[in-house]
Amino acid sequence: MKYILIFILILFISCSNNNTSNNQVLKIEEIEPNNSIEYSQYIDCNISINGKFDDANDIDFYQINPTNGFIMDFSISAYDSKANISFDIFSSNRTIFSINTEDIEDYKGFIELKDIILDDESYFLSLNANKECHYTLKMNFKDDYLPSNEIEPNNTIEKIDKINYPNELIYGYFIKNYINVEDFLKPYIKDTNLIDIDLYKIENNTDINSSISIKLKYSKDIDMILFDENFNYIKQGINELDTNFELNNKYYIALICYGDKYTIDRYTLYYEFNNR
Repeated sequence: MKYILIFILILFISCSNNNTSNNQVLKIEEIEPNNSIEYSQYIDCNISINGKFDDANDIDFYQINPTNGFIMDFSISAYDSKANISFDIFSSNRTIFSINTEDIEDYKGFIELKDIILDDESYFLSLNANKECHYTLKMNFKDDYLPSNEIEPNNTIEKIDKINYPNELIYGYFIKNYINVEDFLKPYIKDTNLIDIDLYKIENNTDINSSISIKLKYSKDIDMILFDENFNYIKQGINELDTNFELNNKYYIALICYGDKYTIDRYTLYYEFNNR
């Protein structure tokens, strides 16, 4: 135990020194035991970790406390692409992602998630697989705040994200989520194969009535449903909607992803004024 503590101290010092440059990446090995939150391995800088699942009962925990930025790029590579890996990124207040690779279409042993927005608090990552498997875990942190990124979870009225202005690009992911559907959405949602719901708000703060196109760029067809400021249904479409944009009004957009499996592709959402 004494030598483990010494090693952890050396790791912490090395990691802190590494923060002098956001481009540097500390390359280390997983430190066992890390099979509980109490013994989770500490991460506070750009890092690449080589780890291993000994068997289906092995769970690896990591504690994420970045000191050089709260925008995280995350990736995990499995040396056995046939191993089903599941992981959660969570804090005391929210679960950002909960992923099982058996739900991913065309999974080939690699997952990458970019520009994950973290709050100023501790996060935890729990990892496990259904068989023995080696993996490489990478985390890179940035200090530039990107308000145009989706902030998960955003599938409830209390957690709606906002598109602030025309042509602002919003980036997000559709990831399988076991959620309770909001009442105003239920009449318009299919009963089966629901993957994810992302909600967004737009406002016309100008002094004119106009017309806009709301556009989604993604590798699959996604249902888009438009509601007024009282969550009354207006219309729906696939990947694009045209609507009147009346002055001083709020509108809500629901993006609905269906399927047996999903892809780890980022989507782009924005709206633009129509030419008259």
